[in-house]
Amino acid sequence: MTNRKILAATALCVIASIGLTACGSAQSKGDTGKATSPTPSPKALLDPFEGLTADQITDKALAATKAADSLKVAGEGKDDDKHLSMEFALSKAGDCTGRVGNTGYGQNAMLVSDKISYMKGDEAFWKQIGKETGTSAKQSTAIAEMLKGRWMKIPADQAKSMGELCNLNALLKEMGDEDTAGVTKGQTTEVNGQKALTLTRKDGAETHTFYVATKGQPYFLKFVTEGGDEPGTLVFSDYNKPVTVTAPPADQIVDLDKVRGRP
Repeated sequence: MTNRKILAATALCVIASIGLTACGSAQSKGDTGKATSPTPSPKALLDPFEGLTADQITDKALAATKAADSLKVAGEGKDDDKHLSMEFALSKAGDCTGRVGNTGYGQNAMLVSDKISYMKGDEAFWKQIGKETGTSAKQSTAIAEMLKGRWMKIPADQAKSMGELCNLNALLKEMGDEDTAGVTKGQTTEVNGQKALTLTRKDGAETHTFYVATKGQPYFLKFVTEGGDEPGTLVFSDYNKPVTVTAPPADQIVDLDKVRGRP
């Protein structure tokens, strides 16, 4: 019931719709693809972008962001006239907690603790899952009632489907896979109280604006896509802060393996 199609209809669409895969320049032939944490000089900490072109700033921000051990990401967007929203705290160690909202699909929360994945949806979410998987309305209602207020433990084979959604390594891998030719420098502004430099790229009817921190590590702080059919926003925060996730109490868990009739 938690297949990739359903997940793609929720938060994965947010990531795709706002140009996350176009936020970094293409790798050079000598690039191994492994991000390394930069060691800035005192001067660079004061002005990390001195003498750098827009493309070089993008590369610098991409490297710093990919080197982060944890972060929070919150976003909203539009896809096929549906409003999408998401909010996750993730770490490279695998811990994750967050929620997804999608017009027509309801709300669902997810968490990963000790490499075990759990999901909790509202009635609208589980009924839509049933509809997508060909389950009768009567069965879908029964499933929604059984899972009301409870967390569903995801079997290992199904957990892979939600891996990209609640996995920091997978999310960061998506960044920078496309060329950013045409990125231009903009004005300095603020994102949640942090000073940031704006970088802008045009792509047909769409305008992508990236906000990069100007103090400390040059992390991406915000992505905004305007125009086109899939506008949206992503905001990044809490870089390298611990992500503490606790598994749900046993009496609030439904084991999908057992529901399926497995031993």
